[in-house]
Amino acid sequence: MKTIHKGFAFRMLRAIAGSVFLCVLTACGGSGGGSTTVSGGGNASNPSTVAADGTAVGYFTQAGKIFNPSGQEIQIRGVSHFGFNGPSLQPQFLWAMGWKEQIAQIKSLGFNTIRLPFVPDTLYNTTPVDLQPGAFVNPTLNPDLIGKTPLQALDLWMAEADRQGIYVMLDFHSVSMVRQYPTWFLSDPADFGLMYNKQAYTKENWTRDLAFVAQRYAPLSHFFAIDIYNEPNGIVRWGPGDTNASNPIYFWKEAAELASAAVLAANPNLLVFVQGINGNYDGIENSNTPMNWGEDFQPEAYQPLNIPNNKLVLSPHTYGPDGFVKSSFSASNFPANLAAGWDTLFGQFYPANATPTHAVVIGEWGGKYGQGPSGQQDVTWQNAFVDYLISKGMRNGFYWAYTPNSFDVGGILDDGLNVRQDKMALLHRLWGQ
Repeated sequence: MKTIHKGFAFRMLRAIAGSVFLCVLTACGGSGGGSTTVSGGGNASNPSTVAADGTAVGYFTQAGKIFNPSGQEIQIRGVSHFGFNGPSLQPQFLWAMGWKEQIAQIKSLGFNTIRLPFVPDTLYNTTPVDLQPGAFVNPTLNPDLIGKTPLQALDLWMAEADRQGIYVMLDFHSVSMVRQYPTWFLSDPADFGLMYNKQAYTKENWTRDLAFVAQRYAPLSHFFAIDIYNEPNGIVRWGPGDTNASNPIYFWKEAAELASAAVLAANPNLLVFVQGINGNYDGIENSNTPMNWGEDFQPEAYQPLNIPNNKLVLSPHTYGPDGFVKSSFSASNFPANLAAGWDTLFGQFYPANATPTHAVVIGEWGGKYGQGPSGQQDVTWQNAFVDYLISKGMRNGFYWAYTPNSFDVGGILDDGLNVRQDKMALLHRLWGQ
């Protein structure tokens, strides 16, 4: 999702905090200010994801389902909670809410999993979160965050979510906190200003940072997955086939395999979530199918990822008219026409009357559900999407988002921080509750 935060104006609060050494996790191994590095990076080899007795290590997938290390199936009832990926480098709405209370509320609503976006700035920016430009952290509601760097705040957040029994997936959302970047590396000098260090960001930097968080939070039993990059788009292709985009540095399949190897070498207990692209244009797939960023998995059927299948989760993103207008929304047979498109893009891996070939977990979907510019049409779309997921047996997913200030699609909370009970009723129907 191309998140645009509303332009709230806030006073900066000056807080005086004592200097306290903090190491939330036994795996901290560093100052907490983002300088810690993890060896391996882009040179990580494919690790073993099975134990000596032949069972999977840690979390695993089988027949399209997600299992915990004890072999119990997990239904991913998830929501994205953004903020660590944006200019404030902290969860949203800390001017009005306590961060621990946010986690508790998410759990109380029936969610059991949080997708938490982050960026390299989260790991390397050393300015305390309460002093980030434009940020206002309410010191009464969030006293333990005053004076903490973004990484120290992330340490606290991860430990608290684990304590509350919430599964967490870290989402490498972009190479920059400024905006969603189409690739997992940044080499154009004109864009260096987007980076935390005003320099290029390489694929080796990317795999290093993925491995860093994979290892850092390994002691937390509810840390179960990493989403390796959000919505690769533009010139990105799955692999070869498009003569107009033939440079292999933009091939997502190869990059995803590299990232997966780095993550699993650092923490073999994790699952690896891989998003789709927005068209391979190779003459094999149906590139005329309307698609969102991150939604197209057609090439996986004939250029499959070389990632252990028991660790791989395909994670498409799809939105209705509040988020992205597709030509299919104006068709005379809308919404009956939608299922064919979803089948083409990702549903094919859950074939009718057969065992799923891959685990598929919807990584983002949502909308303002009747309160946005498309009005009732978005309600119709979301209802149709839930009907489709139920019919396919795909009841795992992450709704975007928790807080209301995702400009185009809103959140589970409205602008007054009240729970959208209509959205929750929709989600409970998806969950089978």
